[in-house]
Amino acid sequence: MSRISPPALPANPSSASVRRCANSSLADTIPRCVEQQALARGGATAVACDGETLTYVELNKRANQLAHYLQRAGIRPEDFVGIYMERSIETVIAILGVLKAGGAYLPIDLAYPRERLEFMLADSKAPVLLTQKQFADGFAGFGGKIICVDANAGNISVESAENPVVELRSENAAYVIYTSGSTGKPKGVVVTHGNVVRLFASTEHWFGFDERDVWTLFHSFAFDFSVWELWGALFYGGKLVVVPYLVSRSPEAFYQLVARARVTVLNQTPSAFRQLIWAE
Repeated sequence: MSRISPPALPANPSSASVRRCANSSLADTIPRCVEQQALARGGATAVACDGETLTYVELNKRANQLAHYLQRAGIRPEDFVGIYMERSIETVIAILGVLKAGGAYLPIDLAYPRERLEFMLADSKAPVLLTQKQFADGFAGFGGKIICVDANAGNISVESAENPVVELRSENAAYVIYTSGSTGKPKGVVVTHGNVVRLFASTEHWFGFDERDVWTLFHSFAFDFSVWELWGALFYGGKLVVVPYLVSRSPEAFYQLVARARVTVLNQTPSAFRQLIWAE
């Protein structure tokens, strides 16, 4: 990870209505951390992608509406919800909406072979799959409910914008990411809300992230490094720039985006950093 500009000490807001992680400014679950920022930084930009932006209030509202819709579809804590979508602001809304409904998200990369994604859906026993209408026909054999977030946008938009009531605790599952399966069948690794919050609570004194930071969501959300990118921005009131897939494949285009968006927190592998330096 590279810090492009030196950080200032964080000015973390607080809210008496939000339960907190011990010895940290962070709440105890992922949704509560974001809700904390929606209260404190409501009009600030939370997410941007390809010219589209959402403020913290708008992100929280859209995720709440999806969460209520998912709860009506039967999603409860510890239910896994598959997400198979193109990288966009809608993907961030989908992830947060699943968590706010009490479920845990199962990220499925568009590049996965059919056999792998079918195995993941079956093994996780996901009752619901969130996708887009252009992909829906590819899941004809899926035994659960398929929800196309674009085709159902009208129905989702009339749901309540209030934070849903759900018994969500730090020990509840937040997501499951499957191993490559190179030594046999892929294995699902379940990560809890507490795991994610503790990652940031235990490192925040090192980095001093705050609301002035601009992060990139560069990696596939099916790769666990995306967890650091996604929640690092939204836990501290920063701005998350979702990098379109084609831009992520071009060091030159990515360099231009980083410069244009004035990114301050960049997470890359050594080889990707090398390509970015050459692009500069």
